[in-house]
Amino acid sequence: MQASPKAALTALLLCFALPSCVSTSRPTPDAAAPIALDLAVRPDETVVVTYQMTAPTKALHFAQALGGYRPEDWHPQSAGFRWTQEGSGERVERSDGSAFRVVQFTLPARYRALPKSYAPFSPFSDGSVLVHSGQFHACISAPCTGTDAMPMRIVATGKTIGVEGRRVADQTRFVSRDDGTSIFVGTLKPEEADGFIAVIDPGLPPAARDHLKQSLPRAMDTFARIYGALSFHPELYVSIDARARADGHVSNQGGTLPGQIFMHFDGENARDRVTAQAPFWLDWFFAHEAAHLFQQDRIGKPASDEIAAWIHEGGADAMAALALAQRGKAERAYVASRVRSAETDCAKGLARAPLDKATAAGNFDLHYQCGLLIWLALDDSLRSANADGLHAVNKTLFARVKAGAPWDEATFIAAAQSNGVPQPLLQRVARLVHGGHADPQDDVAALGKAAIATLSRE
Repeated sequence: MQASPKAALTALLLCFALPSCVSTSRPTPDAAAPIALDLAVRPDETVVVTYQMTAPTKALHFAQALGGYRPEDWHPQSAGFRWTQEGSGERVERSDGSAFRVVQFTLPARYRALPKSYAPFSPFSDGSVLVHSGQFHACISAPCTGTDAMPMRIVATGKTIGVEGRRVADQTRFVSRDDGTSIFVGTLKPEEADGFIAVIDPGLPPAARDHLKQSLPRAMDTFARIYGALSFHPELYVSIDARARADGHVSNQGGTLPGQIFMHFDGENARDRVTAQAPFWLDWFFAHEAAHLFQQDRIGKPASDEIAAWIHEGGADAMAALALAQRGKAERAYVASRVRSAETDCAKGLARAPLDKATAAGNFDLHYQCGLLIWLALDDSLRSANADGLHAVNKTLFARVKAGAPWDEATFIAAAQSNGVPQPLLQRVARLVHGGHADPQDDVAALGKAAIATLSRE
């Protein structure tokens, strides 16, 4: 029998009073979804995750294996469950192969650097935490894409829960979709800034906090003047957990989900790492992520293609480069150093595999490095002919994707050609993307030279 909401909440309150207790409350499956999820955040920095299926199943499937994260940290509360690798994903099942309708795990709400994926938890120094809902998406059959709608109930007694633009106390329900969203659980109050909402960790060094409050608005203003204001108020989350980890691991991670930018600094000396390269490193990061927000807003969805990630990742880096270069001499020098570093890394990476094989070869960073050079060279080519630069190509690209064209290389090439990008440059880009040259050095050097040249126009 399904427990009533009041009975379930009472059970959770009693459970939170006992450190060894695990809640036996069950989520209510959505009528249209085969799985529902309960995620209870406890005061002892652990989380109880409960999946309930509408019908018995032999396994619960997850799209990504995440480098062994779940088998190591997700501890089933009932004996007889095991984790099994399943292609690039994994599944949890009973050891005896029998069917089940409920499975419950206890896991630490700690940061974990994951391969090509956002961390499930980003702790704040005051005990708050940011939860990435996408890491909890699951399927009842394989193959699993991990993007099916997942009805979720979040319970965090005594905390405020921020999700989908709402802030509610103690518990709430929502449906996590596509790649998921960031859920804030804690006591920090958001700060209203110019054009966005910010939750910034009080544990950050004051100089970094003050700079962050200026850096993102500057990037947003720059892009809004070019592309028009965003149709939404984005959320900014910046968290830090400077506790030393037992394994000595340190990490920084940032990214963008629809309507959200987030950044986390983790591990010993995290406060020193925040300011080690500031302010220009932080300026670049937030300008890059702001560029993603404008990409997403103008095409009506996240820009994503693992094979042609150089279009959106390199494009966002190029937008950030131009935004910073126009701020002053010191910023232009910093951007030029990034371009020269990208040129070195791009040539080295392409010597092993062309750009369209970079992801499969385990060198996803090549999309940023070579993509930055491609987009800035494109900007130089157009502006040297007294035409609009990469922003004009972006506007055309965004409009075509919004109208139904795929976000891919063919649509990019068509947008570039329609704005007057010369064929020799596009042929050079094609060699970088698909191969066909004996040595990529000359092509990369030519792009790097053009990229430096276009920075001088800012």
